[in-house]
Amino acid sequence: MRLSEDFLSKVRESNDIYDVISSYVPLKKSGTDYVCNCPFHSEKTPSCHIYMATQSFYCFGCGAAGDVINFIRLYEHLDYMESIRFLAQRAGIPMPEDGGDEGTKIRARILEMNREAGKFYHQYLFSPQGKEGLDYLYSRGLSTHTIRIYGLGYAPNDWSLLTNHLNSLGFNDAEITDASLGVKSQRNNNTYDFFRYRVMFPFFDLRGNIVGFSGRVIGGDDTRKYLNTKATPVYNKSTYLYSMNHAKNSGKTNLIMCEGNLDVIAMHQAGFTNAVATCGTAITDSHARVIANQNFKEVTLAYDSDDAGKKATARAINILDKVGINAKILQIKGAKDPDEFIKKFGSDAFALQIDKASPAMEYELDKIKATSDITNPQGKADFLKKCVAFISTVHSSIDRAVYIADVSAYSDINRATIETAVAQAIKKQNNAREKEYRQEIVSGYPKKDKVNPEASKYPVEVQAERGIIAYLFHSPDFKKKICEKITPDDFPTEFNRRLFMELCILIDGGENTNLAVLGESHEPEEISAIAKIIRDGNDLPYSIDRLNDYINNLLKFRQKKSQKKFEDMSASELLAYANKMKDDK
Repeated sequence: MRLSEDFLSKVRESNDIYDVISSYVPLKKSGTDYVCNCPFHSEKTPSCHIYMATQSFYCFGCGAAGDVINFIRLYEHLDYMESIRFLAQRAGIPMPEDGGDEGTKIRARILEMNREAGKFYHQYLFSPQGKEGLDYLYSRGLSTHTIRIYGLGYAPNDWSLLTNHLNSLGFNDAEITDASLGVKSQRNNNTYDFFRYRVMFPFFDLRGNIVGFSGRVIGGDDTRKYLNTKATPVYNKSTYLYSMNHAKNSGKTNLIMCEGNLDVIAMHQAGFTNAVATCGTAITDSHARVIANQNFKEVTLAYDSDDAGKKATARAINILDKVGINAKILQIKGAKDPDEFIKKFGSDAFALQIDKASPAMEYELDKIKATSDITNPQGKADFLKKCVAFISTVHSSIDRAVYIADVSAYSDINRATIETAVAQAIKKQNNAREKEYRQEIVSGYPKKDKVNPEASKYPVEVQAERGIIAYLFHSPDFKKKICEKITPDDFPTEFNRRLFMELCILIDGGENTNLAVLGESHEPEEISAIAKIIRDGNDLPYSIDRLNDYINNLLKFRQKKSQKKFEDMSASELLAYANKMKDDK
């Protein structure tokens, strides 16, 4: 549907960009504006700017940009209409009565199905038929209170009990399959339950919606220990953290990261309400940004002590470091995981383990020491090379000094020697980055433009295209002057050509040229690219001379195209073209 310009303006004006963005990430004052660590890519220092005068944001690191609507689209992973609805509800503005858009309806239906499935599983757990599942949870030390807090349930050993229940509530088989609550049989085309004979762990998002499930097998032929919801319009395993809805209200500034749902629940029951876990995947950059955006400053990694747990720990350290989160390592002894440790030694003993957790850098150096033999010259040399390579990646100069002193004392090597080697390694890394940066500058386009992939073919013309588009945003009254000299065919890149035509249509129709209006026909990444065109255009004065330069560059391109056209013509085609020109005169 097409929303009116007045309605869009009301939604934007009622959702101040500072109020909206600051509810997701901490903002710091910078003159009359604000800055923050960008929530859309990993970084340690703020590169995302929030401009109060224009009610817009722009990240100089990843290029994410736009108005408050595009921020919500990018952050909440919503489509255009869902973002408008989100902000309208936030401001208490009723949406135009038209039945809503398809994407919103699909999400709402899936959330409704998940809610009904969660109720079904939970009620079944406490029924006589669910005794096997309830006994399992009790055997893991969970109380009835904890089971209810987490909404745990039981999927019966039946092929279609849930499917039939959802059918009775008006959901069809296709919807049930799309929600990953059912699976279509390839043999008879019937739909059967996705989860069977499993203890169920609902996935709650930060708003209290059930977005998915994890099922722990109890019996039957299925050998998969855990089965998780597949990707749906409301669930993405790369961004979801189990129990973050509880952790964000824990009052803590640090998280405890576990490997499994039961570890998290056991720790919550023991008083550690700031525990979370990934679901069916290792920690990702997106998970780290979710953690940073919830304003957690430190993560204690409480992974299993086996080889897989150690690999997961090393990966998590690097990913968390990218967003400036300190990682500490819980080295559990006497138990394989936090759940078992708490059962054996109690919550007080576990709290002491948390307090004694090793800083990530110390943990990494200890690993190098444990795998090195410095009793011979070659072993000592290998040890120092590994330490230098590691220390050179440490961001803080103070931390580097501490670790250099530690390595010096441990290996009995002069500290100055290690300092020199680390400095050389850092210089080599910086030189490599500088070389890459200069090559990008020389090539004209630092990175491939995903929104406008043709840009690298026409560097001069693209600057002209962008300049003219920026001019139309700034001074739409110049549209007539521009269109007297150039046409959309003079734009060599498809994206900018389409945008130019769209702006011309809006201006001819008497509508404002703003990002909110364009959002309906463009993806969030495209809106970010358009916002960059506007911002870059605002960096220079809007002069007639500048506009004429842009127009002339496109006219030169038109001439080059015509010249190439003539060069490709045969003698008879040239003669026919010349005769046509005479007739036209």
